[in-house]
Parts: sequence; C-alpha cells; structure tokens
Amino acid sequence: MTVRFPTTGAIAGDLYGMVLRELTLCRATSDETVVVFTDTRTNTNYAAAFLAAAKEVAASAFEIKIPLLPGTEGGETDVAPVVEILKTAHLVVDLTTGGVLYLYSKTLADVLSGGTRVLQVRGTEDQLRRCFPDEAVRQRTLDGARKLEQAGEIRVTTETGTDLTMRKDGRRGVTQYGISDVPGRWDSWPSGFLYCAPLEDSANGTLMLDPGDLLVMLGRYVQEPVRIGVKDGQITAVEGGVDAILLREHLEQSGDPQAFVISHIGWGTDPRARWVEVAQRGTEEGARDARSTYGNVQIAFGANYALGGKNTTLAHEDLILRRAAFHLDGEMIVDDGRIIPEELR
Repeated sequence: MTVRFPTTGAIAGDLYGMVLRELTLCRATSDETVVVFTDTRTNTNYAAAFLAAAKEVAASAFEIKIPLLPGTEGGETDVAPVVEILKTAHLVVDLTTGGVLYLYSKTLADVLSGGTRVLQVRGTEDQLRRCFPDEAVRQRTLDGARKLEQAGEIRVTTETGTDLTMRKDGRRGVTQYGISDVPGRWDSWPSGFLYCAPLEDSANGTLMLDPGDLLVMLGRYVQEPVRIGVKDGQITAVEGGVDAILLREHLEQSGDPQAFVISHIGWGTDPRARWVEVAQRGTEEGARDARSTYGNVQIAFGANYALGGKNTTLAHEDLILRRAAFHLDGEMIVDDGRIIPEELR
C-alpha cells in the first residue's frame, strides 16, 4: 500500500473547487446527507476538501473515521455499527484505504441495497484532475454498456493466438465513469470503462497474454507470452515463463477454485488515461489509469456477484490486453486499441 502524507494543509484548498464540482455531478443536494468515510491512513487533505465541499451542497455532512482494516493485533474491527450509519446516508464518499467497501464485498452490497450512492476516491490529485468526469467519456461508456447488454456472444481474439468465446445472455452491462449519480450506484473516480459478467460456465478457448499486457493485481507488465487455457469457464492451464508462474501462484494462493472462474469482460473508454501509470506509480494508483485506457480489452477471473454474476469468492484477478479484438455477436467492437463502431467512439 502506498501512503503519501501531505507536507502542507494548503493542499485541501487546492482540491476544494474540483471536489465541489464532483459532488455536484454526483447530485448531492440540499436535502441529502453526505458521509465522508475515512480510515487512519486516509490523506487528511482529501477528507478536509470533501467535507468542506459537502457542507456547501448537502443538508448534513460529516466524517466517519475507522482504524485501518483488516485489523490490529487485537483482531479485526467490527464495522457493523458503521455500516448501519452509512446506510442512512444518501451519498458516501469512500476515502478508506483498507477495502471495507470492496466492490465484491457483502458489506458494500448491504450499503447499496437501500439506495445509498457510493463514490470511491483513490486517485492522486494529478489523476483526478486529468481524468475528471467527462460527458463524452460517460456517454461513450453508457452506449458501450447498452451494446454489450444486448449481445449474446462475446469473442476475443489476437494475432498471437487468443481465441476465447463466451455467452452473456441476460447479464447486465456495468459502467464506471467516475460519478455516483443514481440511487444504489457505486463508482470510482477516476474511471472510464464498461464490462459484464458472462455466464460462468460458458467461456472456452485460449487467452494469450503478450509482452506489454498487464497483470493488474501483480502490478506487472507481461515480459514474455503467457498461454491460458479455459474450458467451461474455468482456467485449466497457465503456461509460459516467469509471468505465468507468478500468475498461476497468485490465483492459487486464495485456496479457492472459484478464483479460476471467468468473472467479467469489457473495454476501456477514456483517451486521457495512461497505460504506463503502473510502471510510474505502482499498482494501487497506476491501475486506475490502465483500466480506463481507450480501447483496451479487460478479462477478469474470480468474484463477480456484484456485477450480476454468481461467483462469491473474495479472490479477483484482472488481466488487460492492449492489442486485442473484441467481438459482440460477430461484430468487431474493439481492435488494436481502437473502438470501431462510430456510434461507440
């Protein structure tokens, strides 16, 4: 975990205007309650800026701070009382670093179930400004999700041997564009991508990871080809050099076979996002850019029940391909970092 402590409290003032615009986009209004949710490792300037801005737009604004989770020497902190408070808010700004409101957690599902909106904010100031929510990105993401939702078959191919097909009949399209603007919505700022949970037993074929592709959870750009065999939705083989060894052992360390099951698939939509950020900033910060890069193809394994799937494991592994082709019902949607249909660009 990367923790940067600010050198001056004036940073909060620099952030205030941008944060106020973000809360306005999230439709925080004068009859709502906004909770700024933090822990003991949260950048205090971010908390101060959000709290000050929330006071301007909401009827009630306050901060809840918890110890860094999962716990201390005395054991894990019981967050159930805090969750009950979060459920009473209209908008929760999640600045925690310990993953209490992890996307695939039952805790987050509980908070969202009553209509509370949750906005996760983890980016650096540079990322937040450079990839501030943009209407063109939002519309491109929504249009892509509608196209994805209407499709039945997904196929991913590459010139180096990837040929992976799956079904998604009835599964919804999910969007991230950096704004939590409707009841029960979770989003993360900055973001710009879309995805869906395919039918868990439907994926079959071969997935090739090429040099320059990204093993997100390992914070590692692929150095040499990795061949992943998939049968009936589950990884059956991971072959190659060091990258393959690391990926296979990372999947195995959860001790849960559901970590090897297809989770979600989609593509990136933000041309302002930078692929190289993982190399420059590390996984925690850089992956937010990489996931959003325009025209990438993302394939994940593990948890997906927050996306309308059935896999409830806590394990999750994101893989991002830079030069893949993404097809929906035979129509090419993405190819070599480009979004092909004019209406989706």
